[in-house]
Amino acid sequence: MKLFSLILVSSGLATSLTLPARALPQPYPQVAINSFMDSCIERGRRSAPIVPRSVMSNICQCSINYIQQRVSYADFQTLDPNGGQPQSPRQQQAQRVLEESVNYCVRRQFGS
Repeated sequence: MKLFSLILVSSGLATSLTLPARALPQPYPQVAINSFMDSCIERGRRSAPIVPRSVMSNICQCSINYIQQRVSYADFQTLDPNGGQPQSPRQQQAQRVLEESVNYCVRRQFGS
């Protein structure tokens, strides 16, 4: 599972967010969620083609839920979707949350 998490993170799947110290849970606009889901599933399937689409969808849905609970939408929008290095401390924190979300959700999906 760790290798699968690493694949997702290194593929850029884990690169679309930013965070304040303690973001209050808040829903993102549906268009932002849809965009994240489409990108997440596409990148995940490219990096781990043997994983069924339904499983990848579950991981991505879990990930966006995890992120929304920890990252403000304003900070979420500042992350580079193309995988550029986060510059500000808030972007760095948000990037860590994104990576945590992928690891957490992969473990949750595969029960490890």
